[in-house]
Amino acid sequence: MAAIEQPTLAHEQAYSPPRLDTVDARMVALMRCVLTISGLAIIWIDPTEPARFVGLTYGSLVVYCVWSLALFASAGRAIPTIHRYAPWIDIACAAYLVALSQGTSSVFFFIFLFAVLVASFSRGYREGMWATTVSTVLFIFVGFFFTPAEPEFELNRYLIRTIYLFALGWMIAYWGGREITLKRRLTILQEISSQWNPRLGVDRTIALNLERLLDFFSAAECIIVLRRPTNPPGYFTYSASNRKVPRSSLPNEISESAASVLLALPESLATSYHSRSIEGSRGPIAEGFAKLGNLFDAERFTTAPYKQRDGTLGRLFVIPSPDSNTTIDVDFLTQLVSAISQAVENTQLTDELVLKAAEHERFRISLDIHDTTVQPYIGLKLGLDALHREAGEHNPLSRRIGELLEMASMTIRDLRGYATALREKAPMSGAALMAAVREQAERFNRFYGVEVEVQGDSEMRVGAQVAAEAFRIISEGLSNVLRHTSARKAFVRVQARDGWLQLAIGNESAHSGGSPRSFTPRSINERALSLGGTSFVENSEDGHTIVHVSIPT
Repeated sequence: MAAIEQPTLAHEQAYSPPRLDTVDARMVALMRCVLTISGLAIIWIDPTEPARFVGLTYGSLVVYCVWSLALFASAGRAIPTIHRYAPWIDIACAAYLVALSQGTSSVFFFIFLFAVLVASFSRGYREGMWATTVSTVLFIFVGFFFTPAEPEFELNRYLIRTIYLFALGWMIAYWGGREITLKRRLTILQEISSQWNPRLGVDRTIALNLERLLDFFSAAECIIVLRRPTNPPGYFTYSASNRKVPRSSLPNEISESAASVLLALPESLATSYHSRSIEGSRGPIAEGFAKLGNLFDAERFTTAPYKQRDGTLGRLFVIPSPDSNTTIDVDFLTQLVSAISQAVENTQLTDELVLKAAEHERFRISLDIHDTTVQPYIGLKLGLDALHREAGEHNPLSRRIGELLEMASMTIRDLRGYATALREKAPMSGAALMAAVREQAERFNRFYGVEVEVQGDSEMRVGAQVAAEAFRIISEGLSNVLRHTSARKAFVRVQARDGWLQLAIGNESAHSGGSPRSFTPRSINERALSLGGTSFVENSEDGHTIVHVSIPT
């Protein structure tokens, strides 16, 4: 049977990169100044300590005070590297001052605890334990070799302070690590629960949250397998990996036989697996773990069940890096999976509400298009047809009237198709994006004499919503070329790379000398920002004006 590992918060924090902004750097620097100045004032008021190396001790304390004031002055800025190592400098100064003063009875002993406190609550459990261990070892060494011979060596104080330093330092390290762990957990739960641009759909929501798990656990790969309650059931896998670029991609549909291996474990089982823990074990669960380990090519992984209220079932797998010693809390992973399923349900609900709210509006717009636009165009077409017949074939204007008649007929057909698409809410598939762009380019060339070159991979995989938004952006860009420039050549480039769909709409620039006019296509920029993307305009050296748009897939 697979081993079920549920480590303490301190152990988890030992392997999780802590946040550097947990403790207010200015407050820590202020407390350091208070301690050093207080120490200087105490030995000034009570000259019996130090009893030796008086001048050197006073000079060293003054230097330490200046150092503390310098740290305080720089604490309000971006935290420099020196603040990262300040606790270790405090430990070295504490050992040095203890050696100069009364040894085991030195008043500077408590600087050790301050350094351990700062290291634990700013860097976590592991850093706190290292600071505790180093402080204890230094105090043992300094207290034994640098305590004055007169009066008699106080063994009881030497032992109690050593034990006190280690025990209290361990408690501080545990509490500091626990606080950082809980804050990190709350942060990722908040990030997962907050919907990230629900317009991009369920697939992007799942992929983004898998990337968050990948970063939180510093894992090599995160995989989620879903069984959707369609007829027949559909099986899909989503993955995010640090071994590839982009780290996540669109879902892959898998066969029922492959899904049966990935979903072979009991639906309620959440556990951690290690290959050494089931060596020699027999039974269906042990065999299921062995098959999964071979499939993932991993000696260990952690898994938790996935469930939605619509009947979707699945399982999440977190595969750590081969050289990682990270131990994942199974209970917390189960909470994360539950938060992901709720985020997916919220995205689905948002999509459903938006679609239902927009369905009536689309139907109304389609009727308006038919009544206010299609019908006048039909009247225009009939008038042009009558004019064409009246002019006769030998009239020099007959050919131009025929072109206008053809343009009106195609416009009517496009408007009717658009109105039908609105009523049927038919989304554009990713594979149809390039075909639609090429058709639009051909239309611009035929009717307006603008030659549009289209470059892109017809096999690229993008979601239907992203493809539809991309087509609207490209159409708006080509319309801007037609309305605002006199260019007769333009180009469109579409590329999917590293989880982003990159669009470039360019045209020949008509500038004859001087710097080109800078501008921002407002509608394109607003649409890109609403999708979580970016846009900018480039005036290239070869005389082209190019609008670049990047939107996440």
